[in-house]
Amino acid sequence: MAEHGGGMAWRALEGSAGLLIAAMTALVAFQVFARYVVNYTLPWSEELSRYVFLWASFLGAGVALGRRAHLGVDSLVTRLPDAARTFLERVVVVVVGAFALLLGYQGLALLPALLTQRSPTMGLPVVFIFAAVPAAALILVWLQARALLRERREASAWIALGVVIAAAAALAAIGGAGRVPPAALVLVLLGVLVLLIAIHTPIAFAVGLSCVVYLLLKQDIPLVVVPHRAISGMDSFLLLAIPLFILAGDLMNTGGITERLVGFARSLVGHVRGGLGMSAVVGEYFFSGISGSSAADVSAIGSLLIPSMQRAGYRTELAVSIVSAASAMGVLVPPCLLMVILASLTDLSVAALFMAGFLPAAAMALILLSLIYIQARREGLPREPRPSLGEVLRAFARSALPLLAPVIILGGILAGIVTPTEAAVLAVLYALLLGMGVYREIRLRDLLPIFVSTASLTGMVMFLVGTASVLSWILAAEGVPLLLGSWVLSLSNNPAPFLLLTILVFLVLGAVLEGLPALIILAPIFFPVVSRFGIDPLH
Repeated sequence: MAEHGGGMAWRALEGSAGLLIAAMTALVAFQVFARYVVNYTLPWSEELSRYVFLWASFLGAGVALGRRAHLGVDSLVTRLPDAARTFLERVVVVVVGAFALLLGYQGLALLPALLTQRSPTMGLPVVFIFAAVPAAALILVWLQARALLRERREASAWIALGVVIAAAAALAAIGGAGRVPPAALVLVLLGVLVLLIAIHTPIAFAVGLSCVVYLLLKQDIPLVVVPHRAISGMDSFLLLAIPLFILAGDLMNTGGITERLVGFARSLVGHVRGGLGMSAVVGEYFFSGISGSSAADVSAIGSLLIPSMQRAGYRTELAVSIVSAASAMGVLVPPCLLMVILASLTDLSVAALFMAGFLPAAAMALILLSLIYIQARREGLPREPRPSLGEVLRAFARSALPLLAPVIILGGILAGIVTPTEAAVLAVLYALLLGMGVYREIRLRDLLPIFVSTASLTGMVMFLVGTASVLSWILAAEGVPLLLGSWVLSLSNNPAPFLLLTILVFLVLGAVLEGLPALIILAPIFFPVVSRFGIDPLH
């Protein structure tokens, strides 16, 4: 993978992506102000904020690649000998660069057809919006080319380049030789996807590359569909909630809010056997309801509690496992990025998904607390002194303002007052108010690095959403959900086997994939089958 340097071009990329996130946030905030304070709906703000979001997402994907922040699976590669691992790393650099090159070329090919089209509200040239694809692709190619040229004296770099070129030529030859059966095409797509993920290709690029292989073999669908479907899958006002919740989490982590929430959690359960570990679960329940991001949760809760647990005698593996399990539980506590993405994939109500998350999250929290208690008794872990009522009340008073954040967010959404995106920007504004105005732990010079960090995580998530949109379109065109439903129905009309199948598949894939890519890949396959069994889609 490419690794950024500190050059002027890199700083310009980071700064541009961060400033676009700031501009998008300001636009949505201005829209909320105009709608709820001035009682005037701005017809252009939503459209403009979406387009700024698209550019921020594509540039952020470049920042994420340079920071090695794209999700990948390295469990197989790390077990290989050094020479094999180095060779595969260079293969990945080449295939990611090749996909970026193809994406850029097809993105440019798409532009002439859009020259006469304009956006519906502002009348902006649509070509300006879609130009984000070749612009981002150029950045990705630059990063990968620089990484490859760094290794130009190594023979393995050129061998890797030759292997990828030969594979591409073979695919083109096979596709031109004759029509490949649809079933074989789907199997090849899935096989290439598994292979690329196994060699530690970033999952977003693995999904995109497997779709390109499918299209090269199918022959009758132009490759220009890749950038078109990708940007269409990302262009949604609902998805703006993703960078805004990420930004809110970053601001709260920087602004001292997390520390206050964890302090309150420790005052509640710290005196119980294993209470320090339990504080991670309770604190995660509080914090996840604010940040909406499991990545932000792990960073915030882990940095505060893992060192404390280690000093108290917790094994490092146990401390990390507790924080990881708590963060996995926290994914269900609304607001949640996965729920926002699931809503965009399935057209379910975000408010309904948020409400549906509370009960399973509480059940998981209770199970985790019980397990931590059993482990603490077995390993003789210490408990903290029982705090007095006054100490608990003081801890609550310190955390009272942060605890209002989920009330504001969820109250507005569930009451139908604000949309999830508007609620997310309210969370950002509230975090800024607390961090800069009340606690004074965020300074102006801290904001741009926070915006850049948000752009990087947003780019990683949205680039995956974009390539997965291409995959979903292919699977739907080939009737994979229909075939899956017919196969499961042939086994039983009872929905229980299908639900068991989904649990098993997610359990296996969840062991090797992060929750987000697993959801994006599998939801378009399984969700259409739900209606055939009469299962409530929310279930």
